Amino acid sequence: TVNLAFSQDEVAKQILDDLSEKGKSYTDITAEFKWNFSNSEQGIDENSEGKIWIKEDMYKLDMSSDLSIINNGETLWYFMKDVPEVQIMENDPEDEMNPSRIFTIYEKGYKHEYKGVESINSARVHKINLSPSESKVISLITLYIDSEKTEIIKIKIIDKDGGTTTYTITKFITNSNLPTSTFNFKRQDHPNVEIIDLR
Repeated sequence: TVNLAFSQDEVAKQILDDLSEKGKSYTDITAEFKWNFSNSEQGIDENSEGKIWIKEDMYKLDMSSDLSIINNGETLWYFMKDVPEVQIMENDPEDEMNPSRIFTIYEKGYKHEYKGVESINSARVHKINLSPSESKVISLITLYIDSEKTEIIKIKIIDKDGGTTTYTITKFITNSNLPTSTFNFKRQDHPNVEIIDLR
């Protein structure tokens, strides 16, 4: 049993190392996804769609029509389009939920466990659990990695309050020369937005 557990751990580590190496080779990433948040205790089951752009430690996350989060590595803009209001904050380098770290999150503070192979939309997929040794927010992350392409196709995050957030990737594009300006909030494009500077 011990040997089996060790070998499963080695399998998970190798897959994650391959994923990390491939992730670091991208100059940038653009992905479209379906989003679901559910919490059975609170009777919540919400669906949405989104798009994300990632370059180095910068990202822009667009959730359908109501929310956009933009982070240029120094400043974070939390733009609630339906209010409309944008909150400006300093980037938190310790932010667990920073999507630019998804390929390397396992390298620090997480235990990994190989949970076998599944089939998703006819693709052979590795399932790996990441358990944080210390976390105020997350209790478990599950990565679903396409075995042929070495790409994440689904991420499931379970929080300490019993909520489950699932991101299912529907489109994945790399190395499209995203300009740095993608990761800045352009005030001139939103003249009627209330600005709240929390820095």
